[in-house]
Amino acid sequence: MPRSATRSTVKRPQITAEGFQRITERVTDIRQRRLPELVPLLVETDRDERYVHEYEQLLAEAHEWEGFLAEAQVLNTADGDAGVVNLGTRALVTLVDGTDAWVRPVHPREAFLDDERISMDSPLGKAIIGARCGDAVEVDSPVGTWQAVIREIEV
Repeated sequence: MPRSATRSTVKRPQITAEGFQRITERVTDIRQRRLPELVPLLVETDRDERYVHEYEQLLAEAHEWEGFLAEAQVLNTADGDAGVVNLGTRALVTLVDGTDAWVRPVHPREAFLDDERISMDSPLGKAIIGARCGDAVEVDSPVGTWQAVIREIEV
């Protein structure tokens, strides 16, 4: 952090309450189930080093997620405009192939949790944030620009 920046000026990552809960559950699973299952395999005299590697990776993942959660701010989606797509808002969107899909723009670290969540930094995420129901937005993707239409919005 630059010397001139203070904690109040650094923007905290914003995640949904469900995302916070599911990431917390993931950390709990790592700490309470997965790591303890590996411990007996680590003390064997002829241990397989792949178990050591897996243990170290899980430990690093748990530390990384715990740090992220400590910095994260849980979104209060009830405070947002119900008619606008914001972080954590579900939107029914017509995609490039003409199909409709429910998407939810979220912080990039939360996007892996399910198929509905998309990174707010993805081309579609950037395009739909701030859009209203009925809006047609331009999506600038690596394969070209296409139009998405916002069909429905749920907070």
